[in-house]
Amino acid sequence: MSRKLLSRRSNKKLTKKQKSKVSDNLEKRIDKLREENALEATVISHMGYNIITQIKKNSSLVACDWRQNIGAICAGDKVLFSPPKNDEKPIIEAVLPRETVIEKQNSYRGAKPFAANIDQILVIITHEPLFQPSLIDRYVIMANMVGIDCLIYFNKIDILTEPNIINHVNRIQNIYESIPDIHWVKGSIKTERGLVDLKKQLSNRQTVITGQSGVGKSSLINTLIPDMSIQTMSISEASGLGRHSTTNSTLYRLDERTINEGIIIDTPGVRSFDTYHLNPAQIEKGFAEIYPFIGQCQFSDCSHTHENNCALKSAINDEKISKLRYASFLQILKESQDHDK
Repeated sequence: MSRKLLSRRSNKKLTKKQKSKVSDNLEKRIDKLREENALEATVISHMGYNIITQIKKNSSLVACDWRQNIGAICAGDKVLFSPPKNDEKPIIEAVLPRETVIEKQNSYRGAKPFAANIDQILVIITHEPLFQPSLIDRYVIMANMVGIDCLIYFNKIDILTEPNIINHVNRIQNIYESIPDIHWVKGSIKTERGLVDLKKQLSNRQTVITGQSGVGKSSLINTLIPDMSIQTMSISEASGLGRHSTTNSTLYRLDERTINEGIIIDTPGVRSFDTYHLNPAQIEKGFAEIYPFIGQCQFSDCSHTHENNCALKSAINDEKISKLRYASFLQILKESQDHDK
């Protein structure tokens, strides 16, 4: 699977020559640091004036400072820092190239990374509050751009009793299960139904977990990580803050006694994903079943709404595209176009 970095659309993008120079300089700096016996570590969390890192699994957490010119650092990053001297706080000297990175868009501050080196995103949804398919589609677009899988966990089936809602959920599940690189698991955190299937999807994976308020994200994390209190206490002790309170992403290691090795990155400050900054091509590629029909319409500037001989509308009539995904596609595309005006 290809690995693509999610970046914001900007007039200040680096040229290929500038990117190559930056990459070469970073590679030389990394080589020099390794020659000087710099230590490699994984970023666990960014708390206040501390970057909490861990050199290897089960080793003690280390609070680090960082060079301001190395760019933003987030949970999951691999970094290099020189061995500390005279009990001084280690300083992170470089961030190793990321395999993947997910960024949160901000209209004023630009894109901010919140999870790196992951291969899957877990989106938790439920019927109380009732999820919106367009919310799922935004995560699917992001996953496609980054080059990772999308895992959807529908929670609270133990209280899902209304026939109309059950039919609605089943219909939407069928739609999304037919899309490549998307997995759908139904269950109940309260009764642990579906938990075995969910753990299989998390086994040996690096997963970033998201979900809106009330869907049961915290309960699921506590269920997946029996030693959650120990891990959070270790982070608090390393940071010196006394308690683990952060709105930034935090990396946790799954309990190998109940699940194969893997990690999850919790994102308390990221409950939705904006797509207004994306260009039409990025959005189109995020709709795997729609994308093959793009460019097949009679008119090259087809809006896919009212024109005759529209390939998308024909595909809907042939049941190759669902009306639900088609409506979501037009909505997200319009948001992007309106943002550019």
